[in-house]
Amino acid sequence: MEASGLLFNIDADFPLPIHIQLKEQIKWLIGKGLLNPGDTLPSTNQLAEQLSINRNTIQSVYTQLKEDGLLLMQKGRGTQVAGEEEITRFKANHPHFSFVEQMIDEAHESNFVIDDLLLSGFAYVQLFGQRQKRKQRYLFIECKMSSCIFYLDEIRRLTSAEIQTIDVTSLPDEDLKQAIHNADVIVTRSDLAEKLRVFVDEAKKTLISVGSTGDVSLLLNMIRQP
Repeated sequence: MEASGLLFNIDADFPLPIHIQLKEQIKWLIGKGLLNPGDTLPSTNQLAEQLSINRNTIQSVYTQLKEDGLLLMQKGRGTQVAGEEEITRFKANHPHFSFVEQMIDEAHESNFVIDDLLLSGFAYVQLFGQRQKRKQRYLFIECKMSSCIFYLDEIRRLTSAEIQTIDVTSLPDEDLKQAIHNADVIVTRSDLAEKLRVFVDEAKKTLISVGSTGDVSLLLNMIRQP
C-alpha cells in the first residue's frame, strides 16, 4: 500500500527537534495501525517538499527507524514498514499509544494546554524519573522445587520486587506470553528453559534457569538484572 497521502505535522517552533517529531509521528502511526506492515512511505524528496524540511533529516529518521526494526529500505522499492512479525513485536512492547491518546483527551476536557502538559512531563521525568523507578517484576514458572523456592524467598527478603508464580501446565500459550511480557526477569527450571525461550526471546526479556541446588552467585545475578 502506498502511504504517500499521510499528513505529518512538523512544527519548527516546537521545543522538540524536527527529526524527533517526525520519528515519533511515524512510530505513532505504526503503533496505532495507520501504517501497516509492507506500506510504502513517501520518498525523502516527496516528504522534504511536503514538510519543507531538509531531505537529509528525513533520510536520517528513516535510517534510525530501519535500525530499530520498524522500516525496510531497499533499492527500487523505497522505504516500507517492516514485516508483520516485527510490527507485532513492536506493538506488544509499546502498548502505551492508547494510554497517551486517552491522557490527551482527558487533558483537553480539563482545558489544559497540551504543549505545557507535555513539557511539564519531560521536566518531571528529568527531575524525578529515576527516583520513581518501578519495582522489578519476576515471573517464576513451574518453580516448585526447593532451589526455586530458595531464590523466590531470598528475592522477597532482599528486594521490594513484584513476584508472580505460574504453572504452565494449566495455562494457555497466549496467557503465558502475556505473563512473560509483563515481567522483567523470568525464572524457571533448567529443563523448561528451552521450551520457554522462544516466548522469552520474542518479548526480549531475561531468562534465568535454575538447577536443583541453590546458588548464591545466581541469586545475586537475578537481583542485579536491570
